[in-house]
Amino acid sequence: MSSSTPSSSAGGVGSADSAAPRRNSKRPKYSKFTQQELPACKPILTPRWVISAFMLVSIVFVPIGMVSLFASRDVVEIIDRYETACVPDGYKNDKVKKRMKKPIYVYYQLDNFYQNHRRYVKSRSDSQLKENSSWDDVSSCKPEDMSNGQPIVPCGLIAWSLFNDTYSFSLNSKQLAVNKKGISWKSDRDSKFGKDVFPKNFQNGTLKGGATLNSSIP
Repeated sequence: MSSSTPSSSAGGVGSADSAAPRRNSKRPKYSKFTQQELPACKPILTPRWVISAFMLVSIVFVPIGMVSLFASRDVVEIIDRYETACVPDGYKNDKVKKRMKKPIYVYYQLDNFYQNHRRYVKSRSDSQLKENSSWDDVSSCKPEDMSNGQPIVPCGLIAWSLFNDTYSFSLNSKQLAVNKKGISWKSDRDSKFGKDVFPKNFQNGTLKGGATLNSSIP
């Protein structure tokens, strides 16, 4: 009797342990990547190694820098700030004293013009600019949404403040044509701006913010 008692009690304990639910371990699965045991290179920065590295970088990039420097010297750039000068009759003549190779690019730089202001950025209608069927969608274009009771196309402050300065070029008293095509991104022309959207009722108010648009050009 005494020999059978321990065996029955041991069997009871074993069955209780097997029936108890096992606790899930939060220990991550072992891998060399998670345990940061991957092979690594730890170079010793000796003076000879550092000097050799700098010499190699200098041999590669010094010629590139010299070529870029000489190429930039051939670029002719004229910067003219004229808003504070007295320009008679709206014209000002500047002579280019150095020969300029084509193509010649013209850029405007506007200071103190906060075009990232929230009210200015939101004052436009993407659907109106994309499809002609949405020409009257001016819900997000205030305050430049309606004029004389009709929707403005294109509407909004961004279109209303179109920069309206003019310029011309001449060579030996002969006017040079300025090409204004191909200056926009192809992705914008294909997906953001429709080819059948024409200006309507634009800049017809008493206060004009910029230049006018040709109603026959989309």
